[in-house]
Amino acid sequence: SLEIVYSFVPTVFGTALIASTPRGICNIDFVTDEASGLLLLHRHWPQARLRRDENAWHAGVRDFFGEPGLPPGPIRLHLKATPFQLKVWDALLKIPAGALATYGQIAANIHQPTASRAVGTAIGLNPVAFLIPCHRVIRAEGVLGGYHWVLDRKAAILGWEFAKIDGR
Repeated sequence: SLEIVYSFVPTVFGTALIASTPRGICNIDFVTDEASGLLLLHRHWPQARLRRDENAWHAGVRDFFGEPGLPPGPIRLHLKATPFQLKVWDALLKIPAGALATYGQIAANIHQPTASRAVGTAIGLNPVAFLIPCHRVIRAEGVLGGYHWVLDRKAAILGWEFAKIDGR
């Protein structure tokens, strides 16, 4: 069976549960406590064996939390998703740090301009917080929309990214 290695990492946005398979990072969740984090991870990967440890994938993510938009090196992902979800998440990866996009813009970018709602659903199912930057998507009115990991955290992440970009 598949083994998933996980660790809890303190970040400026709260504790992150980072999980990986031998193929790459499979999950990053901001968690309030370890037990609820493990429950979420088990829901995402019900057949996997979970083992607490840290590996090179985790170290890469830890470094990424330090400099938005500048990964210290390639970080491989191991995602379970539909082809549509993968398209949406790939479009999110193309939004640079310090930039924002609307759900409609993401839908247009994947050549499905009428799929804004489906794009929103796919964004809400993103299993890799921060690394796949769903926090950079806003409503067409220019306001922050929902965020799986709490709206205040989304605002904090965006503010942090903007400050880092401005400080360069």
